[in-house]
Amino acid sequence: MKKYFSQKICIISAALTIPSTALLCWLVMRVLYQQMPEYGEFVTGYTTWTAYYKQGDMTLANLYIGGLLGFFLLYAVILTLLSKKWSWLCGSFDRTWEYTAKQRESYAWFEDACFLILFSEFLLALICFVIEAFFGMQPWLEKLFPILQCITLIGVGIFTNFVRLCGKDLAKQEQIRRQLKKYMEWEQWILPLSFLMLWNYEYLRDGAVIRLYQSTKMETTVLVLVVFCTLWNRAFFRKHRADLRPAISLSTFLSLAVFASWTLPNGTISGTPLEMYHYGEIAEPLHELLNYGVVPYIDTMPIHGVCDYFQAAVGKLLFDGTYASIEPAMIVGCVLIAMATAAVFYYFIDNKLLGLLCVLLFSLFGDKYYYVRWAFALPFILIVFSKKMRKNFPMLLWSWTFISILSIAWNSSIGGACALATLPMILWECFHEKGWKIFFRLNEKEVRKKILPWYIPLLILGICFIPMFFAILRYIVENSAAILETTGDILKEELASRYVWYATFGFGFSLLAALIFPADKEGGEKKLAWYALLFLLIFNLVIVRYTFVRTQFGERGIIVTTICSLFLVLLIFLPSLEKRFSLWTAGMMAFLFLATVLTRGSNLLTMPAKVFERDTISDDYTYATVEETGIPGLGDIYITETQKKELMNLNTLVNDLCRDKKVVDMTNQLSHYNILNRENLMPFSSTYNTNNKVMQTRAIEVLEEKQPELIIVAPAWQHDSGSLSTRNYYMYQYIQKHYTPCKYENIIFLTNDDEVRAQFEPAYEEFAELTHIEDLKMLPKAWGNEYLKEEETEPLNVDWSLLDTNAIELGEDQYVLNAEENYFLYTFPENQDGSEIPFLRITVRDESGSEEPLKFQGVVYFMDEGKGVREAHRFTFDGSEGSFLIPLTTSPWWSYSDQIQSMLLDFVHRSLEGKQVSIETEFETLKPLEEQH
Repeated sequence: MKKYFSQKICIISAALTIPSTALLCWLVMRVLYQQMPEYGEFVTGYTTWTAYYKQGDMTLANLYIGGLLGFFLLYAVILTLLSKKWSWLCGSFDRTWEYTAKQRESYAWFEDACFLILFSEFLLALICFVIEAFFGMQPWLEKLFPILQCITLIGVGIFTNFVRLCGKDLAKQEQIRRQLKKYMEWEQWILPLSFLMLWNYEYLRDGAVIRLYQSTKMETTVLVLVVFCTLWNRAFFRKHRADLRPAISLSTFLSLAVFASWTLPNGTISGTPLEMYHYGEIAEPLHELLNYGVVPYIDTMPIHGVCDYFQAAVGKLLFDGTYASIEPAMIVGCVLIAMATAAVFYYFIDNKLLGLLCVLLFSLFGDKYYYVRWAFALPFILIVFSKKMRKNFPMLLWSWTFISILSIAWNSSIGGACALATLPMILWECFHEKGWKIFFRLNEKEVRKKILPWYIPLLILGICFIPMFFAILRYIVENSAAILETTGDILKEELASRYVWYATFGFGFSLLAALIFPADKEGGEKKLAWYALLFLLIFNLVIVRYTFVRTQFGERGIIVTTICSLFLVLLIFLPSLEKRFSLWTAGMMAFLFLATVLTRGSNLLTMPAKVFERDTISDDYTYATVEETGIPGLGDIYITETQKKELMNLNTLVNDLCRDKKVVDMTNQLSHYNILNRENLMPFSSTYNTNNKVMQTRAIEVLEEKQPELIIVAPAWQHDSGSLSTRNYYMYQYIQKHYTPCKYENIIFLTNDDEVRAQFEPAYEEFAELTHIEDLKMLPKAWGNEYLKEEETEPLNVDWSLLDTNAIELGEDQYVLNAEENYFLYTFPENQDGSEIPFLRITVRDESGSEEPLKFQGVVYFMDEGKGVREAHRFTFDGSEGSFLIPLTTSPWWSYSDQIQSMLLDFVHRSLEGKQVSIETEFETLKPLEEQH
């Protein structure tokens, strides 16, 4: 910010920017959201059924960021020009002063008091934990615990106040400080016992306490951690024995990170297909790597990145590696990430109190499933922007390059956003600040000693990363083809609560604070402020392409808002306040920190009570052992009888009756692969993730090459209200032409093998009921656009004729519709093979001259020979004036029939009563691949 942008002008500009940006977004989006989405492929997602204009969400995100920056600069320039007449606009609202020795001493007392209170609370919890470990569950202790907490808080408060009062007596000051230091060190010696929580998983079943997930490997690891922290404390406190103030150990940060991030894992498998899908995403990739040598990004595409391997690796290394161990592995994985983040806070944040509070409050700022993807985000920012790194350019460049490689491999979207957002600082330090000159001194021995041991391994890592990097780029290009339509959700529906509003748009407050902060700053502080502003601007411009696609009621947005707020609080505002007090800086810091605590912070009062956490296992679950199920990959676990039977049936089918056949699972329950120890032949893990034309074309190539004899399709998970035939339209067209449905018990599968067909019952009806989507809602409208008509389809010459209608015919496909239900019955001169007729296009135009928009509900019936409307199958759709494409071959009742004799088009619920319309119908088919674009 130039000097002529005074702080008053910046603050007033920011205040005016908020309503101006909100008004701009409202005016633009209320028009934009009325548009129809323009699909470039036959894809579906959650937004397809309502034809929600998902592109509008991305436009809104960019408009919001651009509006904040644009309006701020506009108002700042206008106010600067006005300041020549109105001098009161010059200067600052701020009040600043230097800290006195007494103020710094008071803060030191406050900091020690906070540490003592925190340590005492968690020490009390550990004492209760040890009591229950020796004497079993004590319900009275859990009930008494809140009272003990209050007594502890009051006692510590009295003691710390006594310390402060006695500290005024110089004769007693040193003795009191020594005593306080002794208490705090004694507490820190005990805190590593919190690691024992990682092997204690207790549940209630029929009134009795049972322990699950017992693992010698996990218990050994916990003991090693306790011993390590004890030895660390011994060395650390010896090193600081001469200090008057209590020293805070790294082991304390690590121990409290366990408290902050540990939760009791589920003691059961819920058995829902959605859970089997999500858990499969984190279990299947490592299973493929270890058992079949499938390398990430080279042989397969891990959907979220290398992070998908982490929690399964924890389960393999610390538990038994079965599907049952995924639950505790997810928890322990989050704890390990929280510990690593705590170590970063310890070493790179000078203010230990605020660093420890961040560990306790924000160690798990996402749930155990999504949190892992963000593991590198906050450590990346804390390390690269830390004072230690910025003072040493070779280490700054090294750390940025090293962490960028790791974080992009971990999750390309989040890691790439962090890497790009910090790049301006690296380039400025390299070229403008002449940081590159150090590399021209490699002829000096001392310089070589400092640089080469770090950069040679980095060079090797970078070379090894190149193939993975290009594979990641290819995947991003492929996956982004229709990402909004296939994985997006409806932001407008979610903005119904203040939490979601703040979670989604809260990062704007950080951006405005970063715009205000550079005013009246000088030297290195101003440069750091500019780095922060550029980081927030670039980071948010990039990351909205991840967070605004699938918003999930603010669960992704709140993480971004939290990261942006903590970045400013810890790395920009805090270092400035440590030099001198600034009222505005303190106010902005307090607002961002408190807002983050209220929206995403953990409850520090209830956190110690985690030591009493036990879950009750319902009678709906039964304990299934490997001996009973015959499935080693499942493990010993509580599971519903239905889910157990389903897995046993599936295991019998693929590992017994068809053990020599290749299998592809299209139920989206990815966990089946590692539970049944089967190879995943598909390149994009699941049909849900094989969501666009490019991906499905590659999947078809794999199916043609591998020729799997079995494709499992049920029990299945519905794909954002769709099915296999609509979610994976292109791939399904191949499947329905080469595979037929069969069943074994409750397992429905498709096969191309005559031997298998002879062995099992056909399942046409069951497969059709599973796959046929009757109510297409707005999908025909979304698929009926002109682009798809020009690029993807061509007319199909099918002989048929209008047999009967209750509408008044005017000729030239024009009709007057006077009935409550207006029908058009068409017939074929010869029975048709449904698989040869993919689409029916219906075009409706209003010829009545009415200004009222045309809206109706349409129904398309199709009947086999000898069947009437009562026995027909149908599609329903929501219509308006325009063209609609009915995807006939998405229904197995249509595509597997060669006896289709007639069709009925019906407009119901008086939706077109009294209207004069033109109705045109036409069959279409997909263009040959070489003619498509």
